[in-house]
Parts: sequence; structure tokens; C-alpha cells
Amino acid sequence: MRRALALALLFLALPAQAAEAPLWRPARPGYVYGFPRDHGAHPAFKTEWWYFSGHLKAEGGERFAFMLTFFRSGLRPPVAGEAPRRSRWALTDLYLAHFALLEAGTKRHRHTERFSRGALGESGADQGRLNVWIGDWRAEGEKDGSIRLAAEGVGSRLALSLEPRKPPIVHGKDGISRKGEGEGRASHYYSLTRLAARGGLTVDGKDYRVEGSAWMDHEFGSNQLAPGQAGWDWLSLQLSDGRELMLYLMRREDGTPDPHSSGTVVDADGRARHLPREAFRLEPVGTWKSPVSGAVYPMGWRVRVPGEGIELRVIPLAEDQELTTEGSTRVIYWEGGVEAGGRSGGVFVTGAGFAELVGYAEKGRPRF
Repeated sequence: MRRALALALLFLALPAQAAEAPLWRPARPGYVYGFPRDHGAHPAFKTEWWYFSGHLKAEGGERFAFMLTFFRSGLRPPVAGEAPRRSRWALTDLYLAHFALLEAGTKRHRHTERFSRGALGESGADQGRLNVWIGDWRAEGEKDGSIRLAAEGVGSRLALSLEPRKPPIVHGKDGISRKGEGEGRASHYYSLTRLAARGGLTVDGKDYRVEGSAWMDHEFGSNQLAPGQAGWDWLSLQLSDGRELMLYLMRREDGTPDPHSSGTVVDADGRARHLPREAFRLEPVGTWKSPVSGAVYPMGWRVRVPGEGIELRVIPLAEDQELTTEGSTRVIYWEGGVEAGGRSGGVFVTGAGFAELVGYAEKGRPRF
């Protein structure tokens, strides 16, 4: 799901565009994915994001967790028959990005954000291939199928090569991942659920050679969330038996989960199965109150997928992994590395992944 966070960008569009909103293409059933085409931008849809997260280990044993997300928010829907705007000053999209890094040993969490209007080539996203950037922050697909990531933040610099170990996994049913009741309350959403990562990381002037595992999400749509939804809880896990698990709960304002919440389980051989809301349980076991925003987040979870024989306990690598993004999406949310232990198919497993918790900060909620 995720990166449903980019839906917060809807409110950044120019007011004059409201009358043109129906011209944006909604996510409808029957969409046929094609790769590498769908790794690229989809300008007919209003919102889009490319999300990368992962766990890294240095040669000296130091552990890190990172997140890098690029967002595109359309300002002007394309018009059939109209020639593309060729001026380098033309504004058709806004681009934003978030980069976060956690040092697991010290539990220090740092994050950086960027914003760009997309003119003069300072930011953009290619169609037909993965290549999205803001300045020198970039995610680019290579000819051999690998992905190159680069970002620089507060006292940190990341340069990774990611190699897919499984093919893309499409979430949801019939080509859409539904988020609520009604036409268009959905996204087109797929993931690369296991990427081998290696490269370089610089933290406070010290260089590390790192290896690990990463996850990629890509979503695009135009009108996903319904009135009365306050936020969402999202979880991704890579398990030691080769399986992956993605779950999300859309939260209503009264705290109850929306029945359109769902998930996906991926087997070691790459086969994926859709999980409807009734097929899983994602239950908080604790809380943490942010000293910055005052938001009270669930912290630690018990995960059960009875039909898959999955029972896990998930804990954060650090409690304070909150991001405040006044310079970009203006959303306050918790996005952080987690680890897991339990059983999968009757076998003891460990796991690592990320969780995203949105809508808990009263003054930093997405606006829809």
C-alpha cells in the first residue's frame, strides 16, 4: 500500500485544478501490468510514489535501516490530443522525497526531505523505465535489471545497488489494491519484495561497505481514500524461510479497521496470494508517545495469518523513528525498521522489515 502517504500531496495541487479533477485517470479493475514499462511514471494518474526500504550490515557488524521515497503529485492532467508542454519551465508535477536512516546500535534516527517543482530538469520521472530523481537523489533501473539508489541527508550518504531476487508482485485483486468503498478508491500497487542490496554508506564522515536486503513499492492512482478514514498502519516483512508478508489496515476515525484493508503473502518461489481483511490479525502490544508531536503510536505487534501458518511478534529497532515533513508533504508519521520472530508454516523464523503509521499526529494528518 504505502505509500498512500503520497495521497497527502493532493492538497498541494493548485486550487484551479479542482474543476479538472475528473480528468485524472482512476485506478480501475482490469489493469494489465507490464515491466519495465510500469516501473516508470504514469502522468495520467494524479499521485504516484516509489518507495525503497531495507536493512544493511557493515563489515564491522554495524546495522542500519534506511528508507527512501520519491513522490510525484500531478498539477495538470494530460489532455487527449494536446501536444506535450516542451518548455523546460513548464510545471506539470510536483516532486518530493524523504530519506531516513537509523543506526540500530545507537538508535539514532535522522531524516531529510526535498521538494521540487520539476522545472529545468531539477527533478522528474521517466516514462517506460525506472528513473526518478530530485537533484542528486535518484532511483534508476539499470540494463541488467538492478536498481541504483543515491541520496544524501543529515550527516549521511547512501549509494546502493539493488538486485531483484523475485519478480514483481501485484497486490490486491484484478489489478487494483482497494482502499475503500466506491469507484476509484484504489491504487495500482506492486512490489519487488526481496532485493539484494550492496554498496556504500557514509555516516558522520565514516565510510562503510554494506550488504543487506531491501524492498520496493510502487503505487499510482488518483482518488484512493474515502471520507471518514483517519490513516493507516502498514507492515512489510521478509522472513528467514524465504517468504514475504505485506499487510495494511485502513483506520476509520472511530479507530476501527476498514473492511477493504488487505495484504499479500509471497512464497519463497515467488508465488503470491491475496489476503482479505478477515484472513489476518495485526494487533498492537504496546504504545509510544512522541515527545515532538505528542502522537501516541502503536509500538510492537502480534501478527497472525492462520491460513498460512504465520504467527509472529514484531518489534521496532527503535521507538523514535518519527518523521516530520513540513518542507514537503506536511505529514507527521512513523516509518521505521522492525524485526520479527515466530513461526511460518510450523517452522521457527526470524524476519526484518518496515512499518508505517500515519494519522496519529493530530496536527500532521494527511488531508484528502
